[in-house]
Amino acid sequence: MEFFLNHINYFGVTHKNTDLTNREIFALNDEQISMAYKLASAHNIKELYILSTCARTEFFGHCDSKNLHSFIKKVYHILERNCDYNFLIHKQGEECVKHMMEVSCSVTSLLIGETEITNQIKKSFQLAKNHKSTKSILSRLIESSLEAGKKIRNKTKLSNGSSSISYAAVEKIIENVDRIDNKKILIIGAGMTGKLVAYNLQKKGAKDVFISNRDVNRGKVLSKKINGNFLPLDKISESLSEFSIIVACTNASYKLIEYNDILKIDSVHPILFMDLSVPRNIDHNIKNIDFVTLLTIEDIDNIIQKYRQKRKSELPKAMRLIDGCVIDYLQWFDDLNVTPTIANLKNHYDRIQINELKKVSRKYDSKTLAAIDVFSNSLLKKIMKDSIEYLKSDEVNEKSKIQYIEIMSSIYKFKK
Repeated sequence: MEFFLNHINYFGVTHKNTDLTNREIFALNDEQISMAYKLASAHNIKELYILSTCARTEFFGHCDSKNLHSFIKKVYHILERNCDYNFLIHKQGEECVKHMMEVSCSVTSLLIGETEITNQIKKSFQLAKNHKSTKSILSRLIESSLEAGKKIRNKTKLSNGSSSISYAAVEKIIENVDRIDNKKILIIGAGMTGKLVAYNLQKKGAKDVFISNRDVNRGKVLSKKINGNFLPLDKISESLSEFSIIVACTNASYKLIEYNDILKIDSVHPILFMDLSVPRNIDHNIKNIDFVTLLTIEDIDNIIQKYRQKRKSELPKAMRLIDGCVIDYLQWFDDLNVTPTIANLKNHYDRIQINELKKVSRKYDSKTLAAIDVFSNSLLKKIMKDSIEYLKSDEVNEKSKIQYIEIMSSIYKFKK
């Protein structure tokens, strides 16, 4: 099989080019991603990796770009999403490889240097592997990207200090309340973001924290870890008035708190809602209710900018390291085509040498045959030298190498 770099393709939306309202239309939960993986092979997608977080929904494919684009449209058609596909950014080949590295190293994150992305990539990668959706090309890309992220964290100060969207969200909450220690707090969601929000609130002095989660067991485990309490998901709407701070961070594809739920509250105190979910779990219209303050991930920009300024000086060093990781991956990818061709060329000339030595084996003594063997072997290496150096050269572009491989395969009848 021949591997072409332009068969690595990407389509995605991120916080850099798409606002929250449109990002949430593209957002996918694990169940929806699993559905997509099951459909992929029928659309000539050889490999597929999907990453969906609060800041991005991205499709990486080893396939033709047109096939990936039409497949994406099919997925959202099945989900009955009214998507504007003009928001999808396309990257191909080396540009796609570099983008994956940058995502893993969190240089393109909402909060530069944040560390949540590592676990998000690993979790998404495991889901892809469960569906056997990634093979050699994308698996190597993701693994290389995770290694790049580790290198950036070890060799730069990009992630120094507390660095996560969850931490930034907690700082934003504290900006909007007078005290945190006397507030009753509800966190909806016991996944990675929910855990980090809970731990960060505790560090800031929160004492009365409740956890609610669809998976009861998981919710109770987290509430126990933080010495908090568990609230069943179906009890949320009737318990809203008890809380001063409510944080939503699930991957539910529907609203957990509706406008009418808030209207039923006869509140005697202000309630701060923080919706970190994409798609949003809280009806955004509640912001018009007098005693409500509603914050979303887009409202933590001032916190993000504070960390961006602190870490800006580390970006050039991080980008140089990323460029090195990209080169390493491209070299490995290049070898997928080059190595079999070089092996085929060596085997071809080895067979010629063996056959010719057989023909003269009865004409000469062993000493003479040994000399002929050494001479012919040296001669064949010199004959192959230029071809091998050409295929291994960093100065020869991919297109030229592919053409050269096709010519050699045609001349020598190499098996593909």
